[in-house]
Amino acid sequence: MNHNDPYRNNQQPGNYPQQGYPQQGQQGYYQQGAYAPGYDQAQQGFAVDQYGNVIAAEGAYEGDLSNPAVAAFAKRVYGYFAGALATATAASAGGVFAVEHFVATGNMAALNGMRIGALVAFFASFLFVAFTRKSHSPLKTGLLFVFASSCGFMIAPLITFMIAGGMGMSIIFAFGITTVVFGGITVYTLSTGKDFRSLGGFLFIGLLVVLGLVIVNIFVPFPNMLSRIIMGAIVVLFVGYTLYDTSKVTRDYFYANDAVGAAMMLFYDFFILFKYILILLASSRD
Repeated sequence: MNHNDPYRNNQQPGNYPQQGYPQQGQQGYYQQGAYAPGYDQAQQGFAVDQYGNVIAAEGAYEGDLSNPAVAAFAKRVYGYFAGALATATAASAGGVFAVEHFVATGNMAALNGMRIGALVAFFASFLFVAFTRKSHSPLKTGLLFVFASSCGFMIAPLITFMIAGGMGMSIIFAFGITTVVFGGITVYTLSTGKDFRSLGGFLFIGLLVVLGLVIVNIFVPFPNMLSRIIMGAIVVLFVGYTLYDTSKVTRDYFYANDAVGAAMMLFYDFFILFKYILILLASSRD
């Protein structure tokens, strides 16, 4: 009898080294309950099983703000968001003065140049921040504020038009409504831990439909009532995107450690909500 047979000694085949397979304790092997590389056990509150599946620790849930690491990351995200919002506000104020000057002097070439420059900066900065693989860098952070500035300059002509038309209070109302809606969604989603990422597919389809309608409207102008319905649909769509992106802050963006990318998407949601609520309030005066 071979007393060295591992099966007769009540051992599992995995308890002795096998060529080509990592052993427990070796690099590349996840023990059940072990934490993912690069994450501190006391901070994360999430384990990874031997198959690589994320498991919430007892008493925690994915995206739980009681987790110090998640809470610290969320503070960074909303710090960037607040900075972007302040930058866009300052840029829009400067843009209003520029638009008034260009109109007063009849310099339409400069006005169109400002619009085109803002549009180019908008798309270039958005695409770089959204698709760059590097989670954070000084360049990426700087481009967040370039993106916010471009949004401020893009909306400046609309704000100038409304001020000239005696609708300055509508701007304040639109900002207040946007802040209440966005803030309410943020508090609700983060405090309850509800996950709205499943809305992503429906929101994308809605976005494609809206973009199609906008393109059609360029060539075939819609009646005022239909235009208002479409603008209302855009507001509802970006309420959904705010739910979706807020859910990703403490999950997808947290795992990727991409606070700048998260802040940009949240700011974009806020900007679109504000813009179309403002347009709806302006159109209601017609």
